[in-house]
Amino acid sequence: MKRFGTILLVGAAVLLLVPAFLRSSPISQLGPGVVVMTPHNEQIRFELGLRFSQWHQREFGTDAHVAWSTPGGTSEIRKLLQSQWKAAAGAGIPFGGDIDLVFGGGSYEHGVLAKPTEADDPESTISVPHGFTQEELSAWFPTDTIADGRLYDEESFWIGTALSSFGLIWNEDEFAQRKLPQPTNWSMLAHPQLRGRVAFVNPAMSGSVTTALQSILEHLGWQEGWALIRRASANARSVSGSSTRVPGDVGAGEAAIGPCIDFYGRAQVAALEAAGITGRIRYRDATGQTVVDADPISLLRGAPNPELAKRFIRFCLTVEAQSLWQLPPSDPDGPQRFALRRLPIRTEVYEHLGDRMLDRVDPFSDAKAAVHPNRAARAFIVPLFVAMAMDHRDELREAWNAIVEHPSYPSSDAVVMAGDVQDPELRLMLERFDALPSVPMPNGTVADLNDSTVLPAVKAGWLRDGFQSMDWWDVESTGTLALQARASAFFLNQYQKVVGP
Repeated sequence: MKRFGTILLVGAAVLLLVPAFLRSSPISQLGPGVVVMTPHNEQIRFELGLRFSQWHQREFGTDAHVAWSTPGGTSEIRKLLQSQWKAAAGAGIPFGGDIDLVFGGGSYEHGVLAKPTEADDPESTISVPHGFTQEELSAWFPTDTIADGRLYDEESFWIGTALSSFGLIWNEDEFAQRKLPQPTNWSMLAHPQLRGRVAFVNPAMSGSVTTALQSILEHLGWQEGWALIRRASANARSVSGSSTRVPGDVGAGEAAIGPCIDFYGRAQVAALEAAGITGRIRYRDATGQTVVDADPISLLRGAPNPELAKRFIRFCLTVEAQSLWQLPPSDPDGPQRFALRRLPIRTEVYEHLGDRMLDRVDPFSDAKAAVHPNRAARAFIVPLFVAMAMDHRDELREAWNAIVEHPSYPSSDAVVMAGDVQDPELRLMLERFDALPSVPMPNGTVADLNDSTVLPAVKAGWLRDGFQSMDWWDVESTGTLALQARASAFFLNQYQKVVGP
């Protein structure tokens, strides 16, 4: 164990030195720059920035470089841009002028940037159409979808550059000690033997984790999905604010398992193997229960260098750039220093690279459409999760402990719900634990959030402030915060009932 800890500290020191090394790169001093805001890590920025400069010199005979802006995760980037838009609108000045592109972060967040900020003004979008022709798009994308997800926006606001999926990273030694089977799907996060050993992330702080939880809800179903999320949260050692924290915690032995983005998981495994630690941790997509999402790039309104920005987008879709995602640095066509372990978005690249790829996967064959698609579900993830898992963490854990320590609780690797047990006391405890709140609706009606069919109407009225005139929340608040507060009080009461007499 001491040797393991020493190697991890050395590995962490090496990773911490990466930013200083990258800042010393002379590439940033060459030619005009395209300004790219991104949540991507240092390794991706280095490899794509370097190769873009080389490609631009070869294709156009002039120098160019990428000036990276990294204010935080995707959700933080979106909120920052929305804040800047609001400030510009308030001052009566045009938006933009500083950033050319937003690169990475998932199709949902890029879709938000493409929506008008003012309902009566279609020109009030933060991003703008990229302007590539249908002929170009068809050449890059013989098919425009993967499972039930799009590879580029139908109205040309964003275009995918890579693919992301979600899965589990776990510690093999700890699973062996607990005599647990290797996880294949999300249900292992809810296993009673993993209480206090799950690494989890607050979706309020991470767009990618929100997408992972949306995948759980849409593959397992609304009620079954929340049951799993609630148990995983109760099992959590901690709930962090960054999706990058999970693979680090599992790799360091601080947690036994956690959900993470595919390339974060694969990169963590590879980092430990490079340090001489093999077989300690594993990563696997959640079989049949994960979404494969495009990782897009969007051109911003008021971009200072629009032509150079379009060249960067075009570069990202070349076979040369796509190959960087999956080839090792030792390959003549691969990255210079870092294995990126991402999935290319162009189908032909999989045929072109073949067995040269680091990860022998074919997402176009493996991706499955959601079993329970619900476009309204995502909007509820943050307010319900915060109310359910963040506001009353001690009470949540206490209620979960009371359930799994009940004498009649079955020994099972699956998620146990009320319908799975015979004991009336345990069944009532599980019913209370898994219940979702109700909210008032117009004309004296009530919407029960246990019923997923009510979500679109509740979303429009509560989460999009359609019921603002109903006096159900303060003028200075929002419907989302009001719903979250109601849900928080409800969950606390339910947890207390589970534990109480």
